[in-house]
Amino acid sequence: MSAYTFVDITEASPRPALPSEAVWFDGICLDLEVSSFRTLGVQGREIAEKEIDTYDTGNDAGEAFRRAYYKTRTITVTYQIKAASSEQFRESYNQLNRCLQAEQARLIFNDEPDKYFIATKASNNEVDAGQNSVIGNIEFLCSDPRKYSVVEKVFKASLVSGILKTRIYNSGSLPVPINYKIMHSHDNGYIGIVSEHGAIQLGKMQEADGETYQQNENLLGIQAIVSAQDDHGTNYMHPNHDMGGTLGVLSGENYQHMVIGSMGTGQSGKWCGGMRTVSIPADSAGVIGAQNFWCYINWWFESGLMGQTAEQSIAFLTADNKVICGYSLYKTDMSGNTAALEFWLNGKVVATKNFTPSSKDSDNPFNYGRGHQDVRKEGDKITFYWFGSYIPYVDSAVKDMICTKIQVAFTQYFGRNLGDQYVTRNYLRVLSFQKMNVEKWRDVPNRYSSGDVVTIDGGTTKVYRNGMNITGDEITGSKYFLAPPGVTDVEFYCSDFCDPPPAVDVFIREAYL
Repeated sequence: MSAYTFVDITEASPRPALPSEAVWFDGICLDLEVSSFRTLGVQGREIAEKEIDTYDTGNDAGEAFRRAYYKTRTITVTYQIKAASSEQFRESYNQLNRCLQAEQARLIFNDEPDKYFIATKASNNEVDAGQNSVIGNIEFLCSDPRKYSVVEKVFKASLVSGILKTRIYNSGSLPVPINYKIMHSHDNGYIGIVSEHGAIQLGKMQEADGETYQQNENLLGIQAIVSAQDDHGTNYMHPNHDMGGTLGVLSGENYQHMVIGSMGTGQSGKWCGGMRTVSIPADSAGVIGAQNFWCYINWWFESGLMGQTAEQSIAFLTADNKVICGYSLYKTDMSGNTAALEFWLNGKVVATKNFTPSSKDSDNPFNYGRGHQDVRKEGDKITFYWFGSYIPYVDSAVKDMICTKIQVAFTQYFGRNLGDQYVTRNYLRVLSFQKMNVEKWRDVPNRYSSGDVVTIDGGTTKVYRNGMNITGDEITGSKYFLAPPGVTDVEFYCSDFCDPPPAVDVFIREAYL
Protein backbone atom coordinates (compact mmCIF):
# COMPACT_ATOMS: atom_id res chain seq x y z
CA MET A 1 0.00 0.00 0.00
CA SER A 2 1.21 3.51 -0.73
CA ALA A 3 1.69 6.14 1.98
CA TYR A 4 -1.41 7.88 3.38
CA THR A 5 -3.05 10.27 0.97
CA PHE A 6 -3.59 13.64 2.65
CA VAL A 7 -6.39 15.60 1.02
CA ASP A 8 -7.13 19.31 1.21
CA ILE A 9 -10.87 19.11 1.82
CA THR A 10 -11.36 22.73 0.76
CA GLU A 11 -9.60 22.29 -2.59
CA ALA A 12 -11.71 21.67 -5.66
CA SER A 13 -10.22 18.72 -7.58
CA PRO A 14 -11.52 15.68 -9.49
CA ARG A 15 -12.35 12.88 -7.07
CA PRO A 16 -15.05 10.25 -6.48
CA ALA A 17 -18.31 11.50 -5.06
CA LEU A 18 -18.08 11.38 -1.28
CA PRO A 19 -20.88 10.86 1.25
CA SER A 20 -22.08 14.08 2.84
CA GLU A 21 -20.65 12.93 6.18
CA ALA A 22 -17.42 11.43 4.85
CA VAL A 23 -14.80 11.32 7.60
CA TRP A 24 -11.37 12.95 7.78
CA PHE A 25 -9.31 11.82 10.78
CA ASP A 26 -5.83 13.23 11.38
CA GLY A 27 -5.80 14.59 7.82
CA ILE A 28 -6.79 11.26 6.19
CA CYS A 29 -10.10 10.76 4.38
CA LEU A 30 -11.27 7.29 5.38
CA ASP A 31 -13.64 7.10 2.38
CA LEU A 32 -10.72 7.66 0.00
CA GLU A 33 -7.88 5.93 1.84
CA VAL A 34 -9.58 2.70 2.92
CA SER A 35 -10.56 0.32 0.12
CA SER A 36 -14.29 -0.46 -0.08
CA PHE A 37 -15.02 1.89 2.89
CA ARG A 38 -18.04 4.18 2.80
CA THR A 39 -19.52 6.37 5.52
CA LEU A 40 -23.24 5.68 5.94
CA GLY A 41 -24.06 8.06 8.78
CA VAL A 42 -22.82 9.87 11.87
CA GLN A 43 -24.40 10.34 15.31
CA GLY A 44 -23.37 12.57 18.20
CA ARG A 45 -22.48 15.78 16.37
CA GLU A 46 -25.59 17.70 17.23
CA ILE A 47 -26.70 18.91 20.70
CA ALA A 48 -24.08 18.35 23.38
CA GLU A 49 -25.27 16.65 26.55
CA LYS A 50 -25.13 18.55 29.85
CA GLU A 51 -24.54 17.18 33.32
CA ILE A 52 -26.61 18.92 36.00
CA ASP A 53 -25.11 19.02 39.50
CA THR A 54 -27.62 19.54 42.32
CA TYR A 55 -27.70 19.04 46.05
CA ASP A 56 -30.32 18.33 48.69
CA THR A 57 -31.31 21.40 50.70
CA GLY A 58 -33.50 19.54 53.16
CA ASN A 59 -36.65 21.12 51.80
CA ASP A 60 -39.63 19.04 50.82
CA ALA A 61 -39.56 20.09 47.17
CA GLY A 62 -36.73 19.21 44.80
CA GLU A 63 -33.04 20.08 45.02
CA ALA A 64 -30.89 23.19 44.62
CA PHE A 65 -28.91 23.81 41.44
CA ARG A 66 -25.12 23.94 41.89
CA ARG A 67 -23.75 23.96 38.33
CA ALA A 68 -24.09 22.50 34.85
CA TYR A 69 -21.35 21.44 32.45
CA TYR A 70 -21.03 19.80 29.07
CA LYS A 71 -20.09 16.13 29.16
CA THR A 72 -17.61 14.28 27.02
CA ARG A 73 -18.95 13.85 23.50
CA THR A 74 -19.08 10.48 21.72
CA ILE A 75 -19.37 10.58 17.92
CA THR A 76 -20.42 7.32 16.27
CA VAL A 77 -19.60 6.74 12.60
CA THR A 78 -21.62 4.04 10.86
CA TYR A 79 -19.80 2.65 7.84
CA GLN A 80 -19.95 -0.09 5.27
CA ILE A 81 -17.10 -2.17 3.90
CA LYS A 82 -18.11 -4.03 0.77
CA ALA A 83 -15.14 -6.00 -0.53
CA ALA A 84 -14.88 -8.13 -3.66
CA SER A 85 -12.91 -10.87 -1.90
CA SER A 86 -11.84 -12.07 1.52
CA GLU A 87 -8.32 -10.79 0.85
CA GLN A 88 -9.59 -7.33 -0.05
CA PHE A 89 -11.87 -7.36 3.00
CA ARG A 90 -8.97 -8.12 5.34
CA GLU A 91 -6.74 -5.50 3.69
CA SER A 92 -9.51 -2.89 4.09
CA TYR A 93 -9.50 -3.47 7.84
CA ASN A 94 -5.70 -3.35 7.93
CA GLN A 95 -5.89 0.04 6.25
CA LEU A 96 -8.67 1.24 8.56
CA ASN A 97 -6.75 0.27 11.70
CA ARG A 98 -3.68 2.15 10.47
CA CYS A 99 -5.75 5.25 9.81
CA LEU A 100 -7.25 5.27 13.34
CA GLN A 101 -4.02 5.23 15.40
CA ALA A 102 -3.75 8.98 16.13
CA GLU A 103 -4.79 10.39 19.51
CA GLN A 104 -6.32 13.80 20.14
CA ALA A 105 -6.42 14.38 16.38
CA ARG A 106 -8.66 16.53 14.20
CA LEU A 107 -11.94 14.89 13.19
CA ILE A 108 -13.64 16.61 10.23
CA PHE A 109 -16.78 15.79 8.28
CA ASN A 110 -17.45 16.47 4.62
CA ASP A 111 -20.59 18.51 5.25
CA GLU A 112 -18.70 20.89 7.60
CA PRO A 113 -15.12 21.11 6.30
CA ASP A 114 -14.34 24.39 8.08
CA LYS A 115 -14.68 22.92 11.59
CA TYR A 116 -13.06 20.09 13.51
CA PHE A 117 -13.48 18.08 16.70
CA ILE A 118 -10.52 16.84 18.75
CA ALA A 119 -11.01 13.10 18.98
CA THR A 120 -9.50 9.72 19.74
CA LYS A 121 -10.87 6.47 18.37
CA ALA A 122 -12.36 4.72 21.42
CA SER A 123 -14.31 1.61 20.44
CA ASN A 124 -16.13 -0.24 17.71
CA ASN A 125 -18.72 -2.99 17.36
CA GLU A 126 -18.06 -6.51 16.17
CA VAL A 127 -19.19 -6.99 12.57
CA ASP A 128 -20.90 -10.12 11.26
CA ALA A 129 -18.50 -13.03 10.67
CA GLY A 130 -18.07 -14.85 7.36
CA GLN A 131 -19.10 -11.92 5.14
CA ASN A 132 -17.19 -9.57 2.87
CA SER A 133 -19.90 -6.92 3.04
CA VAL A 134 -20.51 -5.61 6.54
CA ILE A 135 -21.86 -2.58 8.38
CA GLY A 136 -20.08 -1.44 11.51
CA ASN A 137 -19.70 1.42 13.98
CA ILE A 138 -16.63 3.38 15.11
CA GLU A 139 -16.87 5.49 18.26
CA PHE A 140 -14.69 8.59 18.58
CA LEU A 141 -14.31 10.05 22.07
CA CYS A 142 -14.09 13.86 22.31
CA SER A 143 -13.05 14.71 25.87
CA ASP A 144 -13.55 18.31 24.78
CA PRO A 145 -17.12 18.33 23.40
CA ARG A 146 -16.58 21.52 21.39
CA LYS A 147 -15.70 21.84 17.72
CA TYR A 148 -13.36 24.51 16.40
CA SER A 149 -12.85 26.59 13.32
CA VAL A 150 -10.11 25.30 11.04
CA VAL A 151 -9.02 28.88 10.34
CA GLU A 152 -7.71 31.12 13.12
CA LYS A 153 -9.05 34.69 12.94
CA VAL A 154 -6.54 37.56 13.11
CA PHE A 155 -7.34 41.14 14.18
CA LYS A 156 -4.77 43.95 13.96
CA ALA A 157 -4.71 46.80 16.47
CA SER A 158 -4.59 50.41 15.27
CA LEU A 159 -4.44 53.86 16.86
CA VAL A 160 -7.87 55.42 17.36
CA SER A 161 -7.89 58.85 19.03
CA GLY A 162 -4.47 58.12 20.50
CA ILE A 163 -5.42 54.70 21.92
CA LEU A 164 -4.20 51.43 20.43
CA LYS A 165 -7.23 49.19 20.08
CA THR A 166 -8.90 46.42 18.10
CA ARG A 167 -12.35 44.89 17.83
CA ILE A 168 -12.75 41.11 17.99
CA TYR A 169 -15.64 39.46 16.15
CA ASN A 170 -16.44 36.00 17.50
CA SER A 171 -19.01 34.32 15.24
CA GLY A 172 -18.87 31.08 17.23
CA SER A 173 -21.28 29.97 19.93
CA LEU A 174 -18.84 29.86 22.87
CA PRO A 175 -16.34 32.17 24.61
CA VAL A 176 -12.77 31.39 23.48
CA PRO A 177 -9.24 32.25 24.66
CA ILE A 178 -7.43 35.16 23.03
CA ASN A 179 -3.80 35.00 21.91
CA TYR A 180 -1.64 38.08 21.36
CA LYS A 181 1.52 38.88 19.39
CA ILE A 182 3.09 42.18 20.46
CA MET A 183 5.97 43.38 18.27
CA HIS A 184 8.18 46.15 19.65
CA SER A 185 9.97 48.76 17.58
CA HIS A 186 11.00 50.80 20.67
CA ASP A 187 12.04 49.98 24.24
CA ASN A 188 9.08 49.41 26.55
CA GLY A 189 8.55 48.58 30.22
CA TYR A 190 4.81 47.91 30.43
CA ILE A 191 2.07 46.10 28.51
CA GLY A 192 -1.59 46.57 29.41
CA ILE A 193 -4.46 44.73 27.70
CA VAL A 194 -7.93 45.90 28.74
CA SER A 195 -11.52 44.98 27.88
CA GLU A 196 -14.84 45.05 29.69
CA HIS A 197 -14.24 41.39 30.64
CA GLY A 198 -10.89 41.81 32.37
CA ALA A 199 -7.32 43.13 32.09
CA ILE A 200 -3.82 41.71 31.66
CA GLN A 201 -0.83 43.72 32.90
CA LEU A 202 2.82 42.89 32.36
CA GLY A 203 5.89 44.79 33.53
CA LYS A 204 5.71 47.96 35.58
CA MET A 205 3.44 50.87 34.75
CA GLN A 206 5.65 53.44 36.53
CA GLU A 207 8.88 52.27 34.90
CA ALA A 208 10.89 55.24 33.65
CA ASP A 209 13.19 55.31 30.66
CA GLY A 210 15.79 57.45 32.42
CA GLU A 211 16.52 55.26 35.50
CA THR A 212 19.87 54.15 34.14
CA TYR A 213 21.00 52.65 37.47
CA GLN A 214 18.37 49.99 36.89
CA GLN A 215 18.99 49.63 33.19
CA ASN A 216 20.38 46.68 31.32
CA GLU A 217 22.78 47.64 28.55
CA ASN A 218 23.44 45.64 25.42
CA LEU A 219 27.24 45.52 25.24
CA LEU A 220 28.05 42.80 22.75
CA GLY A 221 26.46 40.82 19.91
CA ILE A 222 27.49 38.06 17.55
CA GLN A 223 29.03 40.62 15.17
CA ALA A 224 31.86 41.08 17.69
CA ILE A 225 32.69 37.37 17.39
CA VAL A 226 32.34 37.46 13.60
CA SER A 227 34.86 40.33 13.47
CA ALA A 228 37.33 38.87 15.99
CA GLN A 229 40.58 37.11 15.11
CA ASP A 230 41.08 33.41 15.75
CA ASP A 231 42.65 32.70 19.13
CA HIS A 232 45.14 29.81 19.19
CA GLY A 233 45.77 30.09 22.92
CA THR A 234 44.23 28.26 25.86
CA ASN A 235 40.61 27.13 25.87
CA TYR A 236 39.91 27.88 29.55
CA MET A 237 36.81 25.70 29.76
CA HIS A 238 38.67 22.80 28.11
CA PRO A 239 42.43 23.37 28.54
CA ASN A 240 43.27 20.05 26.91
CA HIS A 241 41.59 20.95 23.64
CA ASP A 242 43.91 21.84 20.74
CA MET A 243 42.86 25.25 19.37
CA GLY A 244 45.16 25.37 16.34
CA GLY A 245 42.27 25.60 13.87
CA THR A 246 39.96 28.40 12.79
CA LEU A 247 36.35 29.49 12.98
CA GLY A 248 34.32 30.46 9.94
CA VAL A 249 31.24 32.54 9.20
CA LEU A 250 28.21 31.19 7.34
CA SER A 251 26.60 34.28 5.79
CA GLY A 252 23.30 34.94 4.10
CA GLU A 253 21.14 37.93 3.24
CA ASN A 254 19.93 38.42 6.81
CA TYR A 255 22.22 36.32 8.96
CA GLN A 256 25.78 35.50 10.00
CA HIS A 257 26.34 32.20 11.82
CA MET A 258 29.55 31.10 13.52
CA VAL A 259 30.81 27.66 12.45
CA ILE A 260 34.05 25.70 12.55
CA GLY A 261 36.50 26.64 9.78
CA SER A 262 39.30 24.15 10.20
CA MET A 263 40.62 21.75 12.84
CA GLY A 264 44.28 22.65 12.56
CA THR A 265 46.99 20.00 12.64
CA GLY A 266 45.57 18.46 15.81
CA GLN A 267 46.89 15.97 18.27
CA SER A 268 45.91 12.37 18.84
CA GLY A 269 43.30 11.87 21.56
CA LYS A 270 42.21 15.52 21.61
CA TRP A 271 39.37 17.67 20.45
CA CYS A 272 40.72 20.06 17.83
CA GLY A 273 39.31 23.17 16.24
CA GLY A 274 39.01 26.95 16.30
CA MET A 275 38.27 29.55 18.96
CA ARG A 276 37.71 33.27 19.33
CA THR A 277 37.92 35.37 22.49
CA VAL A 278 36.23 38.77 22.68
CA SER A 279 36.47 41.41 25.40
CA ILE A 280 33.35 42.97 26.92
CA PRO A 281 33.35 46.68 26.01
CA ALA A 282 32.84 49.43 28.56
CA ASP A 283 29.30 50.42 29.48
CA SER A 284 27.85 53.92 29.11
CA ALA A 285 29.55 54.97 32.35
CA GLY A 286 32.93 53.81 31.08
CA VAL A 287 33.13 50.77 33.38
CA ILE A 288 34.64 47.62 31.88
CA GLY A 289 33.30 44.22 32.89
CA ALA A 290 29.97 42.94 34.17
CA GLN A 291 29.51 41.50 37.64
CA ASN A 292 25.91 40.72 36.76
CA PHE A 293 24.79 39.91 33.25
CA TRP A 294 22.33 38.12 30.98
CA CYS A 295 23.27 36.51 27.70
CA TYR A 296 20.90 35.16 25.05
CA ILE A 297 22.22 32.45 22.75
CA ASN A 298 20.68 30.68 19.77
CA TRP A 299 22.12 27.42 18.51
CA TRP A 300 21.34 25.07 15.65
CA PHE A 301 22.74 21.69 16.68
CA GLU A 302 21.28 18.89 14.57
CA SER A 303 22.86 15.72 13.20
CA GLY A 304 22.25 14.38 9.73
CA LEU A 305 23.74 10.91 10.23
CA MET A 306 24.18 8.50 13.12
CA GLY A 307 27.60 8.59 14.76
CA GLN A 308 28.48 12.19 13.89
CA THR A 309 30.48 14.12 16.51
CA ALA A 310 31.18 17.78 17.35
CA GLU A 311 31.54 20.16 20.27
CA GLN A 312 30.83 23.84 20.85
CA SER A 313 31.43 25.84 24.03
CA ILE A 314 30.71 29.31 25.34
CA ALA A 315 32.59 30.42 28.46
CA PHE A 316 32.19 33.67 30.42
CA LEU A 317 35.63 34.56 31.81
CA THR A 318 37.16 36.89 34.39
CA ALA A 319 40.17 39.07 33.58
CA ASP A 320 42.43 36.32 34.97
CA ASN A 321 40.62 33.68 32.86
CA LYS A 322 38.52 31.94 35.50
CA VAL A 323 35.37 30.33 34.07
CA ILE A 324 32.44 32.00 35.83
CA CYS A 325 29.81 30.01 33.95
CA GLY A 326 29.02 28.73 30.49
CA TYR A 327 27.73 25.93 28.32
CA SER A 328 29.39 23.02 26.52
CA LEU A 329 27.24 21.52 23.76
CA TYR A 330 28.60 18.30 22.30
CA LYS A 331 28.05 14.90 20.72
CA THR A 332 30.63 12.18 21.42
CA ASP A 333 28.43 9.23 20.44
CA MET A 334 30.21 7.73 17.41
CA SER A 335 27.56 5.08 16.67
CA GLY A 336 24.20 6.44 17.76
CA ASN A 337 22.53 9.83 18.08
CA THR A 338 22.89 11.01 21.69
CA ALA A 339 24.14 14.52 22.48
CA ALA A 340 24.53 16.51 25.69
CA LEU A 341 24.55 20.03 27.10
CA GLU A 342 26.71 20.75 30.13
CA PHE A 343 26.07 23.58 32.59
CA TRP A 344 29.37 25.06 33.82
CA LEU A 345 29.67 27.03 37.07
CA ASN A 346 32.88 28.21 38.73
CA GLY A 347 35.08 26.16 36.40
CA LYS A 348 33.27 22.85 36.73
CA VAL A 349 30.26 20.96 35.37
CA VAL A 350 27.19 21.16 37.62
CA ALA A 351 24.67 19.44 35.33
CA THR A 352 24.54 17.43 32.11
CA LYS A 353 21.37 17.26 30.01
CA ASN A 354 21.18 14.51 27.37
CA PHE A 355 19.04 14.84 24.25
CA THR A 356 18.66 13.52 20.70
CA PRO A 357 19.86 16.07 18.11
CA SER A 358 17.17 15.24 15.55
CA SER A 359 14.79 17.59 13.76
CA LYS A 360 11.90 16.77 16.14
CA ASP A 361 10.76 19.40 18.65
CA SER A 362 10.13 16.67 21.22
CA ASP A 363 13.74 15.44 20.95
CA ASN A 364 15.85 18.52 20.34
CA PRO A 365 15.60 22.03 21.81
CA PHE A 366 18.27 23.18 19.34
CA ASN A 367 16.68 22.23 16.01
CA TYR A 368 16.13 24.65 13.12
CA GLY A 369 12.96 26.27 14.44
CA ARG A 370 14.12 26.84 18.02
CA GLY A 371 17.61 26.88 19.55
CA HIS A 372 16.77 29.35 22.32
CA GLN A 373 19.15 29.40 25.28
CA ASP A 374 20.25 31.93 27.89
CA VAL A 375 22.19 32.32 31.12
CA ARG A 376 21.84 34.95 33.85
CA LYS A 377 24.26 35.90 36.63
CA GLU A 378 22.89 37.81 39.63
CA GLY A 379 25.52 37.92 42.35
CA ASP A 380 26.10 34.34 43.52
CA LYS A 381 23.09 33.00 41.60
CA ILE A 382 23.50 31.58 38.10
CA THR A 383 20.32 30.65 36.24
CA PHE A 384 20.56 28.23 33.33
CA TYR A 385 17.87 27.36 30.76
CA TRP A 386 16.83 23.92 29.57
CA PHE A 387 13.90 22.84 27.40
CA GLY A 388 11.50 25.56 28.58
CA SER A 389 12.54 25.68 32.25
CA TYR A 390 14.94 27.85 34.26
CA ILE A 391 17.31 26.03 36.63
CA PRO A 392 19.12 28.19 39.25
CA TYR A 393 22.37 27.39 41.07
CA VAL A 394 24.01 29.33 43.90
CA ASP A 395 27.79 29.46 44.45
CA SER A 396 29.26 32.10 46.76
CA ALA A 397 32.60 31.83 44.96
CA VAL A 398 31.23 33.58 41.84
CA LYS A 399 29.39 36.39 43.66
CA ASP A 400 32.08 39.04 43.07
CA MET A 401 33.49 37.63 39.83
CA ILE A 402 33.41 40.11 36.95
CA CYS A 403 32.99 38.93 33.38
CA THR A 404 35.41 40.70 31.04
CA LYS A 405 35.64 38.18 28.18
CA ILE A 406 33.60 35.63 26.24
CA GLN A 407 35.31 32.64 24.67
CA VAL A 408 33.61 30.69 21.86
CA ALA A 409 35.09 27.43 20.54
CA PHE A 410 34.13 24.76 18.00
CA THR A 411 35.94 21.41 17.86
CA GLN A 412 35.93 17.95 16.29
CA TYR A 413 37.63 14.85 17.64
CA PHE A 414 41.11 14.24 16.21
CA GLY A 415 41.12 11.78 13.32
CA ARG A 416 37.53 12.50 12.30
CA ASN A 417 36.62 14.76 9.38
CA LEU A 418 34.45 17.86 9.08
CA GLY A 419 32.27 16.21 6.46
CA ASP A 420 29.98 13.27 7.07
CA GLN A 421 31.56 12.55 10.49
CA TYR A 422 30.82 16.08 11.83
CA VAL A 423 27.44 17.13 13.22
CA THR A 424 25.65 18.49 10.14
CA ARG A 425 24.35 21.66 11.81
CA ASN A 426 26.64 22.98 14.53
CA TYR A 427 25.98 26.72 14.36
CA LEU A 428 26.01 29.66 16.75
CA ARG A 429 23.27 31.81 15.24
CA VAL A 430 22.77 34.56 17.84
CA LEU A 431 24.62 35.89 20.88
CA SER A 432 23.49 38.99 22.76
CA PHE A 433 25.20 40.06 26.01
CA GLN A 434 23.57 42.51 28.46
CA LYS A 435 25.11 44.02 31.56
CA MET A 436 22.95 44.40 34.71
CA ASN A 437 23.50 46.36 37.93
CA VAL A 438 22.77 43.82 40.62
CA GLU A 439 23.50 46.10 43.60
CA LYS A 440 20.37 48.17 42.82
CA TRP A 441 18.62 45.86 40.43
CA ARG A 442 14.90 45.61 41.25
CA ASP A 443 13.51 45.25 37.78
CA VAL A 444 14.53 45.94 34.19
CA PRO A 445 13.25 49.41 33.26
CA ASN A 446 13.30 48.56 29.58
CA ARG A 447 12.47 44.91 29.90
CA TYR A 448 11.05 44.80 26.35
CA SER A 449 13.67 45.96 23.86
CA SER A 450 13.19 47.20 20.32
CA GLY A 451 12.77 44.10 18.18
CA ASP A 452 11.37 41.96 21.01
CA VAL A 453 8.24 39.95 20.25
CA VAL A 454 5.99 39.19 23.23
CA THR A 455 3.39 36.48 22.71
CA ILE A 456 0.61 35.65 25.17
CA ASP A 457 -1.22 32.32 25.10
CA GLY A 458 -4.65 33.08 26.49
CA GLY A 459 -5.51 29.40 26.90
CA THR A 460 -2.50 28.47 29.05
CA THR A 461 -1.99 32.03 30.43
CA LYS A 462 1.71 31.83 29.58
CA VAL A 463 3.82 34.73 28.34
CA TYR A 464 6.78 34.38 25.96
CA ARG A 465 9.49 36.81 24.88
CA ASN A 466 11.25 35.90 21.65
CA GLY A 467 9.98 32.33 21.99
CA MET A 468 11.08 31.82 25.61
CA ASN A 469 8.65 31.53 28.50
CA ILE A 470 9.07 34.40 30.98
CA THR A 471 7.78 34.52 34.54
CA GLY A 472 7.58 37.37 37.00
CA ASP A 473 6.35 40.03 34.56
CA GLU A 474 2.63 39.50 35.28
CA ILE A 475 1.13 42.03 37.71
CA THR A 476 -0.99 40.54 40.50
CA GLY A 477 -4.68 40.72 39.68
CA SER A 478 -4.35 40.19 35.94
CA LYS A 479 -7.30 38.34 34.41
CA TYR A 480 -6.91 36.47 31.12
CA PHE A 481 -10.35 37.13 29.74
CA LEU A 482 -12.16 35.24 26.98
CA ALA A 483 -13.79 36.59 23.84
CA PRO A 484 -17.52 35.80 24.14
CA PRO A 485 -19.71 35.38 21.05
CA GLY A 486 -20.25 38.71 19.37
CA VAL A 487 -18.08 41.83 19.58
CA THR A 488 -15.28 42.48 22.09
CA ASP A 489 -13.31 45.74 22.12
CA VAL A 490 -9.75 45.49 23.42
CA GLU A 491 -7.36 48.37 24.21
CA PHE A 492 -3.57 48.18 24.56
CA TYR A 493 -1.29 50.37 26.68
CA CYS A 494 2.49 50.71 26.98
CA SER A 495 5.10 52.93 28.67
CA ASP A 496 4.84 56.65 27.91
CA PHE A 497 8.33 56.62 26.39
CA CYS A 498 7.46 53.76 24.00
CA ASP A 499 7.03 55.72 20.78
CA PRO A 500 6.01 54.33 18.36
CA PRO A 501 3.83 51.86 20.27
CA PRO A 502 4.11 48.15 19.51
CA ALA A 503 2.32 46.52 16.59
CA VAL A 504 -0.27 44.08 17.95
CA ASP A 505 -1.96 41.09 16.33
CA VAL A 506 -4.84 39.34 18.11
CA PHE A 507 -5.90 35.76 17.37
CA ILE A 508 -8.95 33.67 18.20
CA ARG A 509 -10.13 30.25 17.10
CA GLU A 510 -13.93 30.15 17.15
CA ALA A 511 -15.60 27.29 19.02
CA TYR A 512 -19.05 25.73 18.67
CA LEU A 513 -21.21 23.09 20.33
